[in-house]
Amino acid sequence: MTEASDLDKAHAQLVEQRRSIIEALAKGYQRGQTENHIELLLKIQSAIDVLDTLMAEDEDDDTVDDE
Repeated sequence: MTEASDLDKAHAQLVEQRRSIIEALAKGYQRGQTENHIELLLKIQSAIDVLDTLMAEDEDDDTVDDE
C-alpha cells in the first residue's frame, strides 16, 4: 500500500496550506478573494479527509498483518 511517511508528509503540507488560507481570511489579505479562499479551503479540507481515511486504512491493514 502507500508509504505511511508519504501520507504523513502530504497531510502536514495540506494542514500548513489550510492554516495559511485561514490566516489570510482572518487578516483580510487580497480583498475580493474571499470566495476563492473559501473554495480552496474546502478543497484542502476534503483532501485532508481523504488522507485521514487512507492513513486509518493503512493502520487497519497493519493491524491485520500483525495478527
